[in-house]
Amino acid sequence: MKKLKLNYMVVTIFCLAILLVLNAMGVFAYRDSVLSSETHKDIMLNFIIKYDTLVNELHSNARIYLNTNDERYRTEFFILRNEYLNNDNVSLQYRAFTENQASDQLKEIVDQTGFTLSAQADYLEFTSEEKAFYTAFLDSYHQLIARLTEAVETRDMLFITGSELDYLYNAQSENMNLLSKSYIDRLNFKEDLVLARQKLLEITLIILSLLLLGFASVTFYVIVRQNAFNSYFRQLFNTVVENINVGITILDQYYCFDYMNPMYKEIMGVTMEDALGKSLQEVFDQKIVEAIEQVMEEENRNGQMDLIIGNRRKHIAYSFFTICDEEGNSKYVQLIQDSTSTNNMQTQLRKQLKEIEFYSHAKDSFIANISHEIKTPINAILGMVHFLKSTRLSQNQKDLVKKIETSSDILLTIISDVLDLSKIRSKSLNLYPSDFSLAQVIENVEDMFSNQLASKGLEWRRDFEFDKDLCIHLDKTRFVQVLVNLINNAYKFTEEGYIKLSAETMSESNNIVYLQFCVEDSGIGIAEKDISKLFHEFEQLENHLTKQHQGTGLGLFICKNIIESMDGRMWVKSVKGEGSKFYFSLPAEKAFETALLNSGTGIINSIPLDGNGGRALVVEDTEINVEVAVKLLNDVNIACDTAADGLIAVQMCKKKGPDYYKVILMDIHMPNMDGYTAANILKKEMRFKTPIVALTASDINDQIVAEHADTINDFILKPFKASAFYKTLAPYFANTNSTIMDDSMISADEDPESMPETDPEDDPVKDENDPFAGREEAIKNLGGLESIYYKHIEKFKVNYVNSTSEIKELLEKKNYEEARRLAHSIKGLGGTLGMLKVQSAGAALEKAILKGEGYDLSEELADFDKELKAAIAAI
Repeated sequence: MKKLKLNYMVVTIFCLAILLVLNAMGVFAYRDSVLSSETHKDIMLNFIIKYDTLVNELHSNARIYLNTNDERYRTEFFILRNEYLNNDNVSLQYRAFTENQASDQLKEIVDQTGFTLSAQADYLEFTSEEKAFYTAFLDSYHQLIARLTEAVETRDMLFITGSELDYLYNAQSENMNLLSKSYIDRLNFKEDLVLARQKLLEITLIILSLLLLGFASVTFYVIVRQNAFNSYFRQLFNTVVENINVGITILDQYYCFDYMNPMYKEIMGVTMEDALGKSLQEVFDQKIVEAIEQVMEEENRNGQMDLIIGNRRKHIAYSFFTICDEEGNSKYVQLIQDSTSTNNMQTQLRKQLKEIEFYSHAKDSFIANISHEIKTPINAILGMVHFLKSTRLSQNQKDLVKKIETSSDILLTIISDVLDLSKIRSKSLNLYPSDFSLAQVIENVEDMFSNQLASKGLEWRRDFEFDKDLCIHLDKTRFVQVLVNLINNAYKFTEEGYIKLSAETMSESNNIVYLQFCVEDSGIGIAEKDISKLFHEFEQLENHLTKQHQGTGLGLFICKNIIESMDGRMWVKSVKGEGSKFYFSLPAEKAFETALLNSGTGIINSIPLDGNGGRALVVEDTEINVEVAVKLLNDVNIACDTAADGLIAVQMCKKKGPDYYKVILMDIHMPNMDGYTAANILKKEMRFKTPIVALTASDINDQIVAEHADTINDFILKPFKASAFYKTLAPYFANTNSTIMDDSMISADEDPESMPETDPEDDPVKDENDPFAGREEAIKNLGGLESIYYKHIEKFKVNYVNSTSEIKELLEKKNYEEARRLAHSIKGLGGTLGMLKVQSAGAALEKAILKGEGYDLSEELADFDKELKAAIAAI
């Protein structure tokens, strides 16, 4: 009998050892499976890269050869192509597949890349669907290479441009993506299956371990009880059970204690010297007894109890099961563990995490608020510095003022970075897209750095490959912020050589254009180990130039987040000591030239006022309108600054000071911030007294004038006349001619408002059926410059030929605001370009759209379409 019980012990320990070995084997098997799957994924990626690299090199050599006629690139092109033809791995003859041919190619790549196939090489077998993807990929791939070859052989650039080439590129890319996705999805599914098996194995092993542990405990107990004088079993029992970090107790069928180990006594607070043989009621308080009995009567034999033991609340994890002794009597084995400290630690950690999150949000909020507060006195300092610079100063004082101004600008930049960081962390970095000319914005950015580059002797280079007339719909302010930051960094860390800005159109899809920009310099470069740090917040690389140019280390971090918020990406290539290239790419929606020519100007025969060198701020979001307004003002000796929206205007006014501008011409409808809001900020919050004249194409009534009387000094209607324009501005400039000041002196042919009312039918110039009945007046408003007039007529034809369809599509999508905006733009252009019927039909359509969803627009749309087609046909 003793030998049999001893065998039970040995078998139990052996089983535990086997379970441990099985667990270890399961872990290693899972790891091996995952590593194998990841290896196969790498194989597939190398497979894709192999094809992409070849076609990119062929395309690059073909393009360079056709552009430069350099025979080296032609030779290199045919070397690469012939290598491709002679390579069994990617042969042009693989048009049809056997069942294993695709997998053979992957296996070949495995051999070439140095991978070792495991016993799970069947992963490389393609499914029928994947074979179809691969066949389609090769077909488009071969056509692409054949097209490139024909381009080189015929020296015809048309073969490597156009939609057909884009289609082949897209086709081979799409099929390869489908192939790799299907292939990798199968590997991921295999990994998930192996993981599930591993989890199941772990759970099974844990349960078996607990059962074996309980069985071992009971066996130990029986052996010790029946062999009290057997030192071997006593030592084994003491080693395993008495010292285990788990409380173990055995109860008989009457809930009396047959055994309890020291850890059980410690956890349950048992102080009785001889508790064996006593019942639960004799050992514990009634509440503890009830809790234990409830647990043992429940079906769930694993869980947690909350008990108050010795005036202390404890969280106790338990597990119990039933056994029978040699006489067949039921015994209850209970395993417990004190998890109080663990639970308390988790609770404390959760509490601390909430506190950390709270204080983090509070910190970000405080930084944002205090930064806003700091900007106000800094702007005041800059304003005072501006005033100081206009006074008589000694050279020493000028140097001090310059240092104050420079330091304030640096501090303002730092605060702006901190504010942007706060927005990024709180995920409140909002974008305010608007329409703008890409070429014009880049030109403006170049102008910002021209003096700096000249002072340092750096060469400015540019490489642009995009349509110079391209207008895009993006957050202009944030886009410029990224460009300026990258160029400024290049300037700071380049002592000699050049800085180059590249911009190119990568591809186009529907109304989306994919652009890539690069700022390259010949500066100090970046070590490879430091590149990964560049886009981290508060990160600055250690070098002598960094110490010269202090900063927050936030610029690139902010730029990267801005580009990513535009669905783009940013990356860098650099070699230490040779220079750096910072790239970013992003998709942009193509924009239409709305309100192309909302305001016209004319060259007047006599100067109606003299601005005497005064300065005006023109706030307008349409480039042509800005051009016209600036020309009109410059003709009367008024200097101009421009701003694309109300937000930029407010910032410029803050920087320039309250008396810098004699007058502000403010368009009403602009992106980011409209004219009324900007005027309200300038007049009420900043206390500016500068006159603000609103430019609007909408009708102005007494109610609107009264509503904005405290912020808007006057209104000029678009399209405006030169005389009315100058008449409105005259009171704000000291030197004016009497012609403007005296209404009676305005000549009738300059101001239509002074002409006697006549019946349009009596006017021999205007023909009712002529789509351009107002042509002569429109040309006159443009200063008689017919070339400008016809240039914009052609642009109108290109930009608005499909406007009726676009408006219908917008209405179907219930985008009434955008449909109204387009009708409003065409109405304004119709008036400016003398297309009176288009203007009238556009106004009627805009008014009808404003009536809402339930209104029938069919009549207005038909009339609008008719007049628009007639005008375009007449161009």
